Amino acid sequence: MLEWVLAILILIGAFFTLVGSIGLYKLSDFYMRLHGPTKASTLGVGAILIASAIHFSFKTDGVSLHE
Repeated sequence: MLEWVLAILILIGAFFTLVGSIGLYKLSDFYMRLHGPTKASTLGVGAILIASAIHFSFKTDGVSLHE
């Protein structure tokens, strides 16, 4: 069950990072290029960091927040 949760979090993070990258490429104005990727990339990196923290917390003896 843990692997499924981690896989879902990593896929969500990868999806939002991809959406941010596409937004950076497709948007026309400078300020739109700044706004679109920051929202999506922050959510994507956050999901990947949460997955990493959960993985290493279950792999070691205690709570691991080395991220």
